[in-house]
Amino acid sequence: MQRTNIYLGKDQLRLLKHLAAEENKPVADLVRHAVDQFLRSRLEDDVTWQNDMTALIERVRNRVSPTIDPDEIERDIREARQDVRATRR
Repeated sequence: MQRTNIYLGKDQLRLLKHLAAEENKPVADLVRHAVDQFLRSRLEDDVTWQNDMTALIERVRNRVSPTIDPDEIERDIREARQDVRATRR
């Protein structure tokens, strides 16, 4: 483990100390647990996003005629990717 400093608001720290006392754990354990949950949820979002993008690309490929220029396909995919990212935000 590596030591780091974080700045918390007065109420955040007060509530963390209260929870830590209730659970008989150090505040640091609660913070590590919260960070783990945050990271896990972000990774799940990335996997979900990647699956959505893969499905979208497949749908585009299935609708595209083989006579269409590859640059046009890439442009469509790039625009679809931007749409998905904008939706995520």
